[in-house]
Amino acid sequence: MRRNLILATSLLFVSASLYAHGRHGDFNISFQGDDALAGCGDLSVRIEGERVPVITENVPFHGSALAVRTDRNGGIRVTGSRGSGYAITVCKAVAPGIDPAAVRAVMAGNELTAAGPEGQRWVAYFLIEAPANASLDLHASNGPIAISRFHGTVRAEAVNGPVSVKDSSGTITAGTTNGPVSITGGSGNIKLEATNGPVTVKLADTVWDGSLEASTRNGPVSLKLPRGFRSGVLVEALGHGPVSCKAAGCPDLRLRSWEDQRDRPRRIELGSGPQVVRLSTVNGPVSVKEND
Repeated sequence: MRRNLILATSLLFVSASLYAHGRHGDFNISFQGDDALAGCGDLSVRIEGERVPVITENVPFHGSALAVRTDRNGGIRVTGSRGSGYAITVCKAVAPGIDPAAVRAVMAGNELTAAGPEGQRWVAYFLIEAPANASLDLHASNGPIAISRFHGTVRAEAVNGPVSVKDSSGTITAGTTNGPVSITGGSGNIKLEATNGPVTVKLADTVWDGSLEASTRNGPVSLKLPRGFRSGVLVEALGHGPVSCKAAGCPDLRLRSWEDQRDRPRRIELGSGPQVVRLSTVNGPVSVKEND
């Protein structure tokens, strides 16, 4: 069992590292600094192994509900703003031989996309500063979605790439088909879902204000929580996969024989009161421990 847990943890690290640097085929996208980009100057793009210039385009928008779609290589990063409106920046990069002017941001109503020449040899990456209580609908076909320090309503969907939520609150629904999902800190009513990828949850406060649901199919679940966490927690594992629980209040798993319970969920319950934090996996390992 220990060997399986080590293997699953190693795969989680490799998967997270791969997507964090945005390596998709002939594209390599990496960031300098923290997860809240200051501008396109923090973005490094290599296409077919060659580093290419990143060009900035600012896009005005005066509405309250915004939809953003990346249908090619690229990604979306949302950071909460103290201002009353949006600040939208599109970072564009093209392969050698392509006119950068051929790639442009397109705002149709409240939907932001990017257009460019046929083929996959260009990148558009969206940096969004969003005001409090804004409403966002985000979709990335082949790249990451990151949400940081935002309060409002978000629906985020990635097809091939990670989704991360950090220090955010409100009503957030996010998922990915091939990639990891993670949440750090925050509060509110949040639902995260991954398919063929890991789920990582790191709680910061000793209570969760709202409800948090995170699930994955064919991927591991990792939960870190502060010592003395008081809200009710339920972690379930269905199918094969080792279970490890090393936080205060964990049941003594050594005394439990779950080998004959693969057809029903194995459950870890922590805290007290209503179970407002609920995590689950099908065919994946589980790790629960206290924050470092």
